[in-house]
Amino acid sequence: MTMSVTRRAALASLATLSQAGPSSARKLPPDTPAAVAAILDRSLRQDPSVWNTDWFGTLLMKGMLEWGGSHVPEVREYARHWLDHHLSRTSVSKYSGAKSRAVTAGGVPITTYAGHYGLALPCYEIYRQLRDERARRVAIDVASIILHRSARNHLGLVGHDDHAEFAIPDTCYFVASAVMIASRLDARNETAFREQAIFQLRAYTDTFLVKETGLAKTILFNKTGLGNTYWTRASGWLLWAMTGVLRHLPASDAARRPFLEDMRRLAEGIVRVQDPGGGFRVLLNEPDAPLETTGSAMFASGLHEAVRSGWLPGSFKEPAMRAWQYVQKNLTRDGDIRQAYTGWAVPAEKREMSMDKHVMGWIPGFILSTAYEMSLG
Repeated sequence: MTMSVTRRAALASLATLSQAGPSSARKLPPDTPAAVAAILDRSLRQDPSVWNTDWFGTLLMKGMLEWGGSHVPEVREYARHWLDHHLSRTSVSKYSGAKSRAVTAGGVPITTYAGHYGLALPCYEIYRQLRDERARRVAIDVASIILHRSARNHLGLVGHDDHAEFAIPDTCYFVASAVMIASRLDARNETAFREQAIFQLRAYTDTFLVKETGLAKTILFNKTGLGNTYWTRASGWLLWAMTGVLRHLPASDAARRPFLEDMRRLAEGIVRVQDPGGGFRVLLNEPDAPLETTGSAMFASGLHEAVRSGWLPGSFKEPAMRAWQYVQKNLTRDGDIRQAYTGWAVPAEKREMSMDKHVMGWIPGFILSTAYEMSLG
């Protein structure tokens, strides 16, 4: 099937949706924010090749695929053509993150920059939903690259990139999630992948989670140690790393209970700094910092999944719902997301408050994934 045929089919489907109304035509749950349908529609109108293999593209594709499982079936073929495109490339798709060595995962050119390890997340969904063996191979190869070819610091933490002089919890999410996924997909190397996921989550948690506050520090500098701030997404990434591992970790594994204890400590710290309106600040414990949407979405979905899965007590569902209510107030019917911090760890540590300054593909991806989790009851 050619790309033009796929595109015409997608546009025809979207025309039908616009006439019938997104909720009824897509069979989205009745309380799904209009922004979700708008993000899906807007994304599907793009040629699949516009989404890269950095986390800007892969987290959006992951969020789309979560809805594609039972609500938006056209996402599946769209994602397959996205994979086709990247398998046909001979060089890494354009991205704005740190430069690292070029490698190939199952035929897809990526680098050893941690943002590319997120490729495993949509590929796992493509394999789960379509049984596309190519996607399975990509996900396993991403984990193999992490295991054998990634840079590490003096603590054994997989590096953000080949040259980074710092470590951040963001990397833990992409690394631990990817190798844990591979443990489910590759029986021959299951133990090696699972042990690496456990080691990375354990090492990152021990490094960044401060027991006294129950929050994760923003950054660890190789020369000067932990930074001074508690960036909202640092705790969010660590929470998501925990859910990414626990989702696939056997109940009998001895590492499970300590992770559950860490998750409880982190959840308690998060709840303590929640704003009365449900949101969270860019710097969690600094009352002058602005409230922020993406970190609030991470806490909403992470706490909600943890309660739903029995990892946390039911009392944490209420703060998750309040966080989700705050997030929804910052979503427009057209799918725009307001009050989003568009910087990252280093500017956050410098207390640079860059709100809504850039359009980034991962931001709607966050919203799609969070909205899907919150739809699960």
